[in-house]
Amino acid sequence: MKERLIQDLSKVFEKNQILTSDLYREIYSRDGSYFNIKPEVIVRPENAAEVQQLLAIARSHQVGITFRTGGTSLSGQTVNDGIICELRTAWKRNEVRENGKKIWFEPGLTAAQVNKLLRTYQTKIGPDPASAVAAMMGGILSNNSSGMQTGTRYNAYHTLNSIEFMLANGHWYNSGSVEDRTRFEETERELCQGLTEIRREILNKEVLRNRIVEKYKIKNVTGYSVNAFVDFEHPMDIFAHLLIGAEGTLGFIISAELNTLPLLPVYSSAMLYFENATLAAAAAPLIGDSGAVAVEMMDYASLASLGPGKMDFPSGTTALLIDYGASGSEEMRGKIAELNPALRRLKGMVQMKDFTHTVAERERLWEIRDGIFPCVAGARIPGDAVILEDVAAPVDRLDLLVDGLQQLFRKYGYEGAVFGHARDGNLHPLITSGMRDRKEVGNFAYFMEGMVELVLSLNGSLKGEHGTGRAVAPFVEREWGSEIYGMMQRLKKLADPQGILNKGVIINSDPEAHLHPLKEMTLFGADFDYEKADTCIECGYCEHVCPSRNVTLTPRQRLQARRIIKREGDKELEKQYDYIGEKTCAVDGMCQLPCPMGINTGIVTDALRVKKAGKEETKIMLYAAEHFEATEKEIRGALKLAVGTEKVLSPYPFIWATDFLHKLIQQFPHWSEHFPMPRKLSFREEAEPDFIYFPSCVTRIFGASTLKKEDLISVILRLADKAGIKVRLPEKVQGLCCSQIWGHKGNPEGQKWMANCTIESFYKWTDQGRIPVFCDTTSCTHTLLYETGEKILTPGNFEKYQKLKILDITEWLKDYILPKAEQIRPKNRILLHPTCACRIMELVPAMLEIAHQCAKDVVLPENWGCCGASGDRGFIFPELSESATREESHEITSQKFDGCYSLARTCEIVMQDHMKQPYESIAYLVDETAIF
Repeated sequence: MKERLIQDLSKVFEKNQILTSDLYREIYSRDGSYFNIKPEVIVRPENAAEVQQLLAIARSHQVGITFRTGGTSLSGQTVNDGIICELRTAWKRNEVRENGKKIWFEPGLTAAQVNKLLRTYQTKIGPDPASAVAAMMGGILSNNSSGMQTGTRYNAYHTLNSIEFMLANGHWYNSGSVEDRTRFEETERELCQGLTEIRREILNKEVLRNRIVEKYKIKNVTGYSVNAFVDFEHPMDIFAHLLIGAEGTLGFIISAELNTLPLLPVYSSAMLYFENATLAAAAAPLIGDSGAVAVEMMDYASLASLGPGKMDFPSGTTALLIDYGASGSEEMRGKIAELNPALRRLKGMVQMKDFTHTVAERERLWEIRDGIFPCVAGARIPGDAVILEDVAAPVDRLDLLVDGLQQLFRKYGYEGAVFGHARDGNLHPLITSGMRDRKEVGNFAYFMEGMVELVLSLNGSLKGEHGTGRAVAPFVEREWGSEIYGMMQRLKKLADPQGILNKGVIINSDPEAHLHPLKEMTLFGADFDYEKADTCIECGYCEHVCPSRNVTLTPRQRLQARRIIKREGDKELEKQYDYIGEKTCAVDGMCQLPCPMGINTGIVTDALRVKKAGKEETKIMLYAAEHFEATEKEIRGALKLAVGTEKVLSPYPFIWATDFLHKLIQQFPHWSEHFPMPRKLSFREEAEPDFIYFPSCVTRIFGASTLKKEDLISVILRLADKAGIKVRLPEKVQGLCCSQIWGHKGNPEGQKWMANCTIESFYKWTDQGRIPVFCDTTSCTHTLLYETGEKILTPGNFEKYQKLKILDITEWLKDYILPKAEQIRPKNRILLHPTCACRIMELVPAMLEIAHQCAKDVVLPENWGCCGASGDRGFIFPELSESATREESHEITSQKFDGCYSLARTCEIVMQDHMKQPYESIAYLVDETAIF
């Protein structure tokens, strides 16, 4: 069956749209939940017509199909057997409408991306999950996700304006179209009659109607959104709203339009600490009634997970993070003055931190809250499963819910944590468990049974916002009762008569569906001398910054793959990992920034490259390090010959030749028509220099301008002269490097050799560290500052290294050059591309400050990120850079700039290749605008 299925798929989809390898299938058997279900195949359709064809194939083969966007789901709704229809790599189209009052989007955008689009209009969407950087709109609609400020009024259900969808039969409708509304009634007669009949039954039984109305006064996403039968009359409106929260079991969401909410001009937050969680929960209704837009609870276990020094309160202390909005600063000051006395009198409160006064202060508090789930889960015993549940109760019973959950933790031996949206009575109990044998699984089963009884005794919801999935499917009938559950079963049959859409999710007859099959969190970090990798909980927060996310794997998937390979011990899986996992990993370090545990997947990749390196390759790389001056001159000579020849013949012979050689030798780079002609290197000796200038090897080889300007080294030396700053550039700089090349090529011996040579030279040139050194390539500065240390330096050189002062070009320009300028003649409009290292070292503000001094309008694209250059990797695998720059390129298409600036020459060349904009170092901007 599988072979015939793949054959039929191959008739419709391109090869790169169909993923069939065992490793890909194993990776997609996992999402953010604790389930593990292996699919037959993963397909990546790029438009609705392709989804229509995919559904036809699924129907003909009687195979299930599950729609998946970000895969951050916590209840097992994006893993399944059959076909995984992945929408993450495409489906990004969007349109802001009515001056920001509405926004239309496809399912492949994250909530954070949508809100960035709306920021200019001072609006936002209603749903605000803590995972906004990772959770995509397809999943947010399908789960009816809410968040911290959403409550019950502003979720996707209540802010939906229109929805475009496709039924399991392939028929395609838009609820906002008058013609489609009529066509829906005529074509889907059986479905519409069924919807109307269910509505009539509910309205004719007051007890059913009242139960539904009461259940939705609190957060509730258990089962289907049956409030649609009460709230709407037309079958199209009923079905459109049933799709919200249906988790892909009733149809496919092609696109949607949401009504937006205004962003208030001013917000302020404060942290309140209580003796225990029960007292904190008891205070939530009063704080909510005071007008707080959010009240977030974090119990002692949640706070303790943040790490040493973050929590200095007695055991049991619980925090409430409260947030208020106002139309202006004066109104906010008045509101705070009125609130402070009442808040400080709250029962059981031991301390209240002052309200925030700046945006940065408030952001720091909310970063704590956003990272609670991964931090609590990451602090588990390595190898344990993470189970995050999602319950709600009337807010006046929240203290009973908290107390009951803590009793259950103690009864079943869990070191559990409770956090969540206290204003709305919606909490997330988190437990970690081995789940390795029947005893541990049985203990979890008893805990779940106890939690179900507790929540239902309080007239609560077993699922407040995370979706039903598999985790709560066995308990839907218990929450709703047999009559309403029977209506849900009828609804599923009406919309999906063949039962192909997301089988086993929401409607599931297996009473133990929440107990199998379970994900194994196999330990693998020790294999790479990086046990931190074992703390990964596969949440997906890292994925949106990864340059290979749309072409091969993401950081989360790389770590999942390593767990799978370790578990299976299969050499074939290792082979399958080679290109998608190791070769196309940019090792840019960006993944550690959004990861609450700070995991850098690049460390695993570098360690793997060391293990894979053969003896001959190791010898060649070490020889290149020991003779790098000669190697550098040979590369410059070859490049000079090639570029000179290209100018006579055209670049196409080189493009064709390098493409052919790459097929023979995968590590051979492709030719770029933007490789510059090397210029003669400039050096300078100064008796009493103010700075030592270290031009990176990339600058020495590729630093010539492609815009017929002087080379970068000459520009920097001229800037120093104009500013009256003495700079020494020793000739012996040739043959030295920050050592990054060897570190990322899996050659630690070459890395050590080069790093020690460079540090010895720096120490000598700087008069034993007295004179600062600055580097013109930010990634090299990062290597010198953060990747050069005791592990690769000799004890003597490490002592010398500690005395050095190393600056980046951004700091040198901002702090030493621009202050000497008498006048700035700014450019009109410029474009920036901060590099990964610039972001990691928190130098983006410095780059922006330089830009704003030297230009009237500075554009930093919303979708900027790693360009995938990664030294030479973007030339070896240009598909990596094409994928990495795709969204940013789309954003700035057809825009005109007076200059485009970055901080690394290879990044600038790659950006010029794929963005079709002429990038150069930001030093050129300063040189062309500052007058001394």
